[in-house]
Amino acid sequence: MISIPVSDTSHARLSRASRWLCSIGYAVLAVFFAWSALSGHREAEAILKDAVTVQAPVQVDHIEEKRRKGRVSYQYHFRYDFEANGVTHTGTFSTSEDNAAPYLGDEPQVTVAYARADPSHFERLDRLEGQKSLGSVLGRVIVALGMLAILAFIVHLLLTRKLFVRQTPAVPAG
Repeated sequence: MISIPVSDTSHARLSRASRWLCSIGYAVLAVFFAWSALSGHREAEAILKDAVTVQAPVQVDHIEEKRRKGRVSYQYHFRYDFEANGVTHTGTFSTSEDNAAPYLGDEPQVTVAYARADPSHFERLDRLEGQKSLGSVLGRVIVALGMLAILAFIVHLLLTRKLFVRQTPAVPAG
């Protein structure tokens, strides 16, 4: 890894700047994660408050191959169509190869819930039920924020301990 030697005063300034940048980055991402989780919870509550459930046939849309470090994995992309009030709605979801088995059998189906007042607001029922409980949503947010804090700390350490290092004092010749 590249190491850039800097003076003690420059290192102190860079450490302070790194601390501020990592803190600000953490705060912005924490707000984004919390907002995203809570908006998903609100949407799930709104749909489930007056929901209609239907069975929708699932079909494979496409399969994406991913290669990483000599391994091959597959991401399955599915789509489903259902009709509500004479209008056809289409939904999509993705899953890993390990979790795709229930959707690859003969005539696979998913249960879809949509808001009676506005059928364009819909989602798979199992996903909505996972987002319905505020306690579980907050639990996931707390775990994500903890992991994000660790990541921000590691970035700070990499910047101040590996990338920008204190300059070693020159030894006088003698």
